[in-house]
Amino acid sequence: MFLGCSDRHSKKLDVKNDDIHNNSKPLYISAIDAKFPLRLDKISLDDKNNTVQLNDGIVSRIEEVVKYYAKDFEFYDNSHTYKDTYINTIRLHDSLQTIYLVLLKHYPTDEVNSKVLFYDNQKKEFADNVYDFNLWVSYDFDNGKLTPTKLKINFKITTPEIEIVDFNKDGVSDYKFTRLFHNGTFNSIQTTVLTIKNLTIDTLNFNEKGLSEWTEK
Repeated sequence: MFLGCSDRHSKKLDVKNDDIHNNSKPLYISAIDAKFPLRLDKISLDDKNNTVQLNDGIVSRIEEVVKYYAKDFEFYDNSHTYKDTYINTIRLHDSLQTIYLVLLKHYPTDEVNSKVLFYDNQKKEFADNVYDFNLWVSYDFDNGKLTPTKLKINFKITTPEIEIVDFNKDGVSDYKFTRLFHNGTFNSIQTTVLTIKNLTIDTLNFNEKGLSEWTEK
């Protein structure tokens, strides 16, 4: 299941290899190793020094998510496939969970989106759900790089996209996601705090404040 900040309906993730356009060359998936708190404008997507290879099971799960994301796109011709929607993956390692932030671009607009996968380090399994973390208001993707949007720059927003918190004071890491939201007339900052227990993602807190009343802490 998908959940989170999205304009699309949540659907069960059930995509077979032949469900969408494919070609013989596999999608190359690795990950950029990053640390908390994550600020995407500080990440170089072509950073070879921090690129890590992933095992087949993790690669397969990420590719499944990419295929699902591209499932409803109408590609112009057979030269375009789900692979054209994939940007890169960011890996964030914590004691109990590893986050895989799968960066994606809408076709054909290139608007930036992402899907968040939580991987239980002890059970060696992914959480049942995928968190939808839409980033198009915060970042543009151009010439292979993520760059802050004019809105993000003008409001001087430097808050991390993902950080570790202990929201409910239980001694277990929770994860705070912060993003810009825009619906045409209203601009806001949305923050969501998630916790993961028994391979299930739960929302502990959701908060939204208009940019006129929001102050960075």
